Amino acid sequence: MKNETLLMVDLTEAEEKLIRRLTRSFDIKTESVKKNSPVNYPELFHEKQICLVIINTDQDRIKKVQQIRRIKKLLYVPVPILVLVSAERSSNIYRYIKAGADDYIIMPLNEESFAMRFYVLLECGQAILQKVDGNKILDINNHEDNHHEKNRKYPSNEKKAAWNLIVGYLQEGLSFFAPRSQFARRGKRPILNKWQPVRKLATGGDGVIWLVKELGRDREAVAKIPHSSLLNINSLRAAAVLKRLVYHPNIVHLVEVVKDKEKFILIQEYVEGCTLSELMESKSISSVEKESLFLQLLSVIAYSHDHKIMHRDIKPDNIMVKSDGRLKLLDFGSAKEIAWVDCNRSPEGTLNFMPPEQLEGKTCLASDVWALGIILYLFCTNRLPFYQDNSYYPMDIETKMVAVPPSDIRSDISIQLEQVIMRCLEEKLEKRYKNASELRDDLLKIFPNFGNGMQIPQLC
Repeated sequence: MKNETLLMVDLTEAEEKLIRRLTRSFDIKTESVKKNSPVNYPELFHEKQICLVIINTDQDRIKKVQQIRRIKKLLYVPVPILVLVSAERSSNIYRYIKAGADDYIIMPLNEESFAMRFYVLLECGQAILQKVDGNKILDINNHEDNHHEKNRKYPSNEKKAAWNLIVGYLQEGLSFFAPRSQFARRGKRPILNKWQPVRKLATGGDGVIWLVKELGRDREAVAKIPHSSLLNINSLRAAAVLKRLVYHPNIVHLVEVVKDKEKFILIQEYVEGCTLSELMESKSISSVEKESLFLQLLSVIAYSHDHKIMHRDIKPDNIMVKSDGRLKLLDFGSAKEIAWVDCNRSPEGTLNFMPPEQLEGKTCLASDVWALGIILYLFCTNRLPFYQDNSYYPMDIETKMVAVPPSDIRSDISIQLEQVIMRCLEEKLEKRYKNASELRDDLLKIFPNFGNGMQIPQLC
């Protein structure tokens, strides 16, 4: 099998230098296609094991869209395509995604942030190639080259047969990512002859969530399937975040990523239990349980913040509680690394847990602190400090948000705990805890025994 090749298209010298530095410890070849140089595309892909394509789009939009489509067509193995987009051209991003790109990064590149996303995509592409017989791929590529040389289209049934040939050489046991699968459109056929769909769990704005079971084993998992390939960005970024935070016990773990019909599907740990919302509705939670759960939540968010990741959608519906009292934080679909530049300025999150700056499309680590303060407020008073009518969102949303002090609702809440809560809910960022680590340190300094059930009052 030929060495894996990373294809760099129209990258600047500085960008190529960064890529080579990031891959110097890998047995990977890098090949560069320079701007405005004549390219024989079939020859470019001839007898190469392309594992990742990175394209600088700082050129004519129409030409770039055509280039992405052509490269996508030549990639018989559906490895990721990453586009680098200047801030001035960010309005073109979704045209590139529609043309076949899987993810984008706004330039100039932040090396630390770029490295995290780059390694996830690279590992995905490598794993896709790893489980495919190299000679078979080369035969298919050669066949395609011949058709191009004769200026003929590849028949759809022949193309399908070619892909089925590749699928026939796929094997189980992937370490993290999985190749494109045979998952039927919401059908019951197994994913990669490995994950059998059991039942649909939920449908959200980003996609559909299925309970799946590994064939031949009792292990269950959750498949998060985006509604459209245009939402692949969310899946890939969630994968990057989960991979970075994998070692924390309160993070729902990523099993693998499967590419199916141009969609990236996350296969995640299945957490058996109930959401915090369901738990609070079904029974009276003791003060000890509440303090334990809040400490666990604080631990995972502090860990996330220490890794420069903000969750942006902390709420009881995204918190699972197992029968033994252990907490798992779910849904990193809105999560973001603080250095990521995003052209999308629309608010992301859940209305009644969003601080004023998030309603304006701006977020920071302190935005998560606001949501933590709301959950602590809810634990102490059994009510939310703010309520916005979703039927009018995003119109007529009140951004002037001042919470009623918890002691006005429950007289048995201590002044010190109320001060902590109200600092979490400060409208002005400079007065709020700047991150979850600062909140945790202050809380445990004031209440060294927080967790014994003596601080949060017991509610009837």
